[in-house]
Amino acid sequence: MSIRTGRFRATLAGTGLSLALLAGCSTEVPQPQPEAVAETPPAALDEDRLARVLEEVQATVAEADEARDPELLEPRVGGPALDLRAAEYKLAAATDGDSAPDALTTMPQVAAVPAAEDFPRPAVVITQVPEGANLPLLLVLEQATARDPYKMWGWVTLFPGIETPAMSHPDAGSAVVPADADTLVVPPGEVVDRYVDTLNKSDSEYAEQFAEDPFKESSRSTTTELDEAIEAAGEATISAAAGDDGPIALATADGGAVVVGELRSTLTLRRTVPGSELRAGGALGALLGDNTEVLGTVSGVSDVLMAFYVPPADAEDQTIRPLGATTVLTEVTRDDAAAPAEE
Repeated sequence: MSIRTGRFRATLAGTGLSLALLAGCSTEVPQPQPEAVAETPPAALDEDRLARVLEEVQATVAEADEARDPELLEPRVGGPALDLRAAEYKLAAATDGDSAPDALTTMPQVAAVPAAEDFPRPAVVITQVPEGANLPLLLVLEQATARDPYKMWGWVTLFPGIETPAMSHPDAGSAVVPADADTLVVPPGEVVDRYVDTLNKSDSEYAEQFAEDPFKESSRSTTTELDEAIEAAGEATISAAAGDDGPIALATADGGAVVVGELRSTLTLRRTVPGSELRAGGALGALLGDNTEVLGTVSGVSDVLMAFYVPPADAEDQTIRPLGATTVLTEVTRDDAAAPAEE
């Protein structure tokens, strides 16, 4: 899905049947001949319907953003996107607007619609660059059941210079890839777990499976710099764990898949030097409230949505490429009982 301008049109196949009534008992009544059933389901969204969905998502987000009210998101935003946007509103309030919600747009450059008869049905859209931002987004939409509207399930900011893979032809739609599919170098359900292992262990057995990416590099450098900055009073550590949402996976034209999943990243400040003073600053301190002093530990949990390109199992290059990430600080906790013993 190399980023390019274009719109997708889906073909909806119908079945036409005619019944001839013939007089006379000696003549057989012809049996109806249905049209041949396609081997794969048709695309589940046509161009006009997708455009309406994107317009309604945009309008819903704009209204909720103005009011900073997450309940206004619910008609067209669900899944982890609802939690992330609500957390952004909370952080904006705690910082008096210094921390603003991500700039979002649903204006598409290219889209991949699902070819599926079952639910839930996901779709992926690469957007234009939002106003006030520098990079396009990868949006994930999902229709939970036939009675539900499509909602924005998540958004990911694409990494600079990333090349997104080509998806299947829009008329046919893109197949939804199950979590346990064995057609990829790694089943979609294992991608986030393996990536998390590379975040937590410098000698991870999966390190060579993933290309380097800005999220991993930033996570390492930020922790190192923070740890050095507070070494007179304590230490900073970071750990990651797979989240509860996802994966969502759509097939690419080469037999691979775009996989989007969630992880949680926890930054912990620990006071280790008795008699020292350590305070949490920035967004971490803002969510702590009036008391920003770290007596024992203070931990900030960020929800992270990440998109990956996972090659097909028979690919010559079997490297999994992270495509983008969105990180939002969602929770801050403190444990004063973990304070070091005072001399």
